[in-house]
Amino acid sequence: MARPGSSKREAIVAATKTLLWERGYEATSPRDVLALSGAGQGSLYHHFPGKREVAAAALTEMAEEEIAVIDALFTPGTPPLERVRAYLTRERQALRGCRLGRLANESAMEEPVLRAPVAAYLGRIQACLRASLEEAAAAGLLAPGIEPPALAAVLIAVVEGGYVLARVHWDEAAMREAIDGAVQVLDGVTRPGA
Repeated sequence: MARPGSSKREAIVAATKTLLWERGYEATSPRDVLALSGAGQGSLYHHFPGKREVAAAALTEMAEEEIAVIDALFTPGTPPLERVRAYLTRERQALRGCRLGRLANESAMEEPVLRAPVAAYLGRIQACLRASLEEAAAAGLLAPGIEPPALAAVLIAVVEGGYVLARVHWDEAAMREAIDGAVQVLDGVTRPGA
């Protein structure tokens, strides 16, 4: 059962999620959240002590949503390299940037409560990549000498870096080129016929 006033809380968190993705933490003010959510100042401070706490709630929800997408891509039963390719080639909004990763360069990441959801999301991706690549290596699908943890780190770095390139050049093709390169790397370390 919903708590009284929870719809205002939900509206505040939803507005914060939108603003964090559009502007980042530092460029989002409580006034912006109130304007977008339609909530009054009293509602914001009734539900949250301040900006940091509403942002933490929004980031936690964002991480949960994005982790669910990642978990769906890395469904057991799908061949391991198909899971990795599905992650690399999934549809992305390159010019908007990674919903959570784009906050990594803000000073707000010094706050453990704000850093934790971002780290949880990126950590889940890296763990899923690593597990899939380890499964592929155990099945003899990867070339000898390939270290799955290092390859997983390279692949997530290419994706997150692809967002940066797209935003810097304001061109989605920059991300597509980075992803194409990641797929070529994966193909280059995959044994023929795998």
